[in-house]
Amino acid sequence: MNQLMYLLLWAWLMASSFIISGNMSAYASPLATSCFRFLLALLCIVPCLIISWRRTGLHSPTEFKRLFSKRSRLLHYVFISGTLVGFFIGLFLALESTTPLNTSVLYTLVPLMGVVIARVWLGELASGVRIFGFIVGSLGAVIVLLSNHSTQTAGSNSFVWHSGDSIYIGACFLLALHVVSVQKWGRTLPALSGAFMIMLFGTLWLLPITLIWGNIDEVSWHLSGFWSNILYLTIFTTLLTFVLQQRLVVLAGATRLLAMSYTIPVWVACYTSVSQSSFSSLLSTHFISGLLCIVIALLLIDGTYFTLASRKRRLINTKEIPHGSHSTTR
Repeated sequence: MNQLMYLLLWAWLMASSFIISGNMSAYASPLATSCFRFLLALLCIVPCLIISWRRTGLHSPTEFKRLFSKRSRLLHYVFISGTLVGFFIGLFLALESTTPLNTSVLYTLVPLMGVVIARVWLGELASGVRIFGFIVGSLGAVIVLLSNHSTQTAGSNSFVWHSGDSIYIGACFLLALHVVSVQKWGRTLPALSGAFMIMLFGTLWLLPITLIWGNIDEVSWHLSGFWSNILYLTIFTTLLTFVLQQRLVVLAGATRLLAMSYTIPVWVACYTSVSQSSFSSLLSTHFISGLLCIVIALLLIDGTYFTLASRKRRLINTKEIPHGSHSTTR
């Protein structure tokens, strides 16, 4: 149950990230926003890391040296953070020639990509039921997205391919690669230390790119809206989300984490309906059918329900057969 609550919290925070990031467009470029939230999150996580070490009786300078003592670990986290930064850059480039609707629909391909990458790279063989669950989840997420979009645009829910969509598919592949690489290499560090390493190298990746192409001179530093939005993005959708992701990938696995991303469009639709005081979209046939597909997909992907049902049937069959008897009840 704790894993489920953490997964739902992660999905909710991710959904709020899409919404608040949209508000930031009035104050700074997307690239400048990403770089600043990484940098600010890095400054916040350092004292948290030091406090956690001191509470367990560890010496902070020694622990910092241990984090950077292995060359292989550094290369792993350079790769992990690089794939995440590559996703953000690809998203920004794609939005220059595509629409937010298209990116939202294509984002639902990330879990399927994660399954393929885990199969090829980690040798994880997903069952046919689980693969079918991912397909149903993608379908359900697309239905929810299109139903929410059609309500906002008076029934227009057409999906037209744009040149930026090809770029965004590549960006989604990098994001799926990021999650799977965290599963492969992120187990070597605690969640807080792993999040620190991702933020550190993510900042190092983003800083030179932002200084060149981030339009720093156009950032509205003097407006309160900039600081309120950037602080939310930093604390809740960067710092807390990264720590949660590090912990969940180890405890629940990358597959369940990717599967829970199917609920992100549902949270976005709920937030939009509440903010506009219009709940008709949440009661539409398309939204409810999409939500039902997502629930079914999560059950298929998780497999817990079916595993427990199978064990219960085996237990009942065992009790029905008399002890020491080899006969079969007809």
